[in-house]
Amino acid sequence: MKKITKRDKQTIRFLKWVRKYPGWWYLICTSNEEHMNIKLMHELIRRLAKDQLYEIIFVLLMVHRNETYVKDIPCFMLLNMMIENWDGKRKDSEQMINDILEFFE
Repeated sequence: MKKITKRDKQTIRFLKWVRKYPGWWYLICTSNEEHMNIKLMHELIRRLAKDQLYEIIFVLLMVHRNETYVKDIPCFMLLNMMIENWDGKRKDSEQMINDILEFFE
């Protein structure tokens, strides 16, 4: 009998979630879905976070990245990170600049 790994358990938990919420899974994976809106996006992110399905939040945001209510998230998050950085709540400014420069290499 195969030993079930931690990753196997995570996959099983995820697949059970998909089975339990097939409509939500459809909304998550279908770009330009006519029923998707900012209210549903909010509810989906809250539900996924509650169920600790953080990777799926990333999938949701990427699938719907062209929606007007999703497009500004990267800029918003970057601005918040920069404010926290210079406010002393995150790593030093020099490291943040190096991280940005590394992206462009």
